[in-house]
Amino acid sequence: MKNECSIVQDILPLYVEDMVSEDTAGFVKEHLRGCPECRAELKKLREPVTVQLEPDINAAPLKRLKKTLLMKKMQTILCTVAVLLALLLSGISLLIAPEYFEYTSDLVTASETGAGEVTLSFSGKVTSYNLQQIDDPDGRNTVYHLEAWTSPWDRMFKKNGAWAVTVSPENDKPLLIYFTQIADGSSVNLYGEAASDNSGWVALPGLTLGYWLLGNIMLFIIVAVIWFCVRKKERIRRRAEYLMLIPVAYGLGHLCVLGFRTVSYSEWRDFQLILAIGILLYCAMLLALNIFYAGRKRSNAYRKELR
Repeated sequence: MKNECSIVQDILPLYVEDMVSEDTAGFVKEHLRGCPECRAELKKLREPVTVQLEPDINAAPLKRLKKTLLMKKMQTILCTVAVLLALLLSGISLLIAPEYFEYTSDLVTASETGAGEVTLSFSGKVTSYNLQQIDDPDGRNTVYHLEAWTSPWDRMFKKNGAWAVTVSPENDKPLLIYFTQIADGSSVNLYGEAASDNSGWVALPGLTLGYWLLGNIMLFIIVAVIWFCVRKKERIRRRAEYLMLIPVAYGLGHLCVLGFRTVSYSEWRDFQLILAIGILLYCAMLLALNIFYAGRKRSNAYRKELR
């Protein structure tokens, strides 16, 4: 009987899979009727098999690789976004750049409205103006300087002109109004009787942005010298490269807004645009530099593995 159980138990795996002949199947069935031990073995064979997988001890490198690729992808996206925003701001700066008018008789007219006040009426071409009171060296007049301009943005979207503005005298002093021609810095007497020593009013452009550009060039040279001296010390060299990107980004921002000019008649506006574009370009270059070093690190690690 024991030998018969051994034979049946050897056949059971094939029996469960229905891979035995009819005679053998009949023999197994006959034996199972009277053998609880073999029936228990058959039950085990028919139970679903649960496979216990061993934990993958090599999963950590794959997770690190996946994280690295994700970071690289995010850095690339951020770098691209920063460059696109910088280009967008550069385009906007060109669109809103003021185009100053030279004086013509139909551009702006001055008419007295009583009580010493004067109304300045502008042509529809004028979309923006700046009317600024300045000190009179003689102390006899209330002196104003007027600038008028338009821009591609205003022309595209048909911004309404500054049709008229009323100017009042200060302390009953007669009004003296000059129209400033930004192209050559000269002024045209628009209203009032100018004294002979006041006939030479000249509008001068701001020089501050030129000084800022010169300071950034000097910073770049200083950092470049430091980088050359510490180029073999990786940590200090990397910090020098990060610092070197600052004057480079500012210089590119200046180029986008003013081109090769270093003077401006609207310094604050231009400085804001230069700073905004420079910050975006700095972020883009910083991300690009990090991507470059990360790629070089992976390449060096791969070469070491090949060795």
